[in-house]
Amino acid sequence: MTTCSQTSLALGEPLHGTAPYAPRWLLVEHPEPWERKAVAEAGLGELEARGKEVGVRVGLVRRFGRPSSRGSRRVFLVSCMPLEPFVELLPEPDLVARGERVDGPLYLVCTNGRRDLCCGRAGRELGRELAPELGERLWETTHIGGHRFAPNLVCLPEGLVYGRLDGDSARRVVREHCEGRIVLEHFRGRTSLEPEAQARDFFARRETGRLAIADDPAAELALPVEPVALDPPRPESCGGEPKRPTSWRLAYSSSPR
Repeated sequence: MTTCSQTSLALGEPLHGTAPYAPRWLLVEHPEPWERKAVAEAGLGELEARGKEVGVRVGLVRRFGRPSSRGSRRVFLVSCMPLEPFVELLPEPDLVARGERVDGPLYLVCTNGRRDLCCGRAGRELGRELAPELGERLWETTHIGGHRFAPNLVCLPEGLVYGRLDGDSARRVVREHCEGRIVLEHFRGRTSLEPEAQARDFFARRETGRLAIADDPAAELALPVEPVALDPPRPESCGGEPKRPTSWRLAYSSSPR
């Protein structure tokens, strides 16, 4: 069976502008097995619905390899806003609470095979590659979005999303992230930006070569971009109905880049 990620790669589907829009994340530790609709089936469906209303993406996380569920479960609130991104540890799942700041980055790999085959297989393989290096900073998560770009990696607190990674490219992403730089060839976008703004950011960085996370070359160049529906239709996840995804191109370009 050809998977959704194999099809997307074979069609040369661009990565830029495909990160989920999620200015804030609420991540709840849940080591038990995950189902397809993991958050709701863990009893947090109401919290997830309220989160969508206020711009907070609610997800489940666990240490890579699903360790014992004994002991207190951690809850992370992440703000990805560029001026002061942060991670806080909360005493319980709450959309408005403030907690204790957590130093250093966290990394998320989507591994929920009940939701998508590509994430289950490729995500776990990527996790095995990164676990020796990242240790307790690496977390499995239930859903990032963009199964067809698996395996996906999210770098927090900045909310930088990368796709189509292997062990070597993922380790490079982590190294560059620690140095405050973006790896553009695997970059899907920044979750504090809407897809159109993600595309502008990508093209401005490609144009200028400015890859520092703190830089904002798009604010200076103001490059025009426009959406384009891609052909042929392709499944957005394994087993899904074929659709024409939206990509972004420079307005004066004749094809998506």
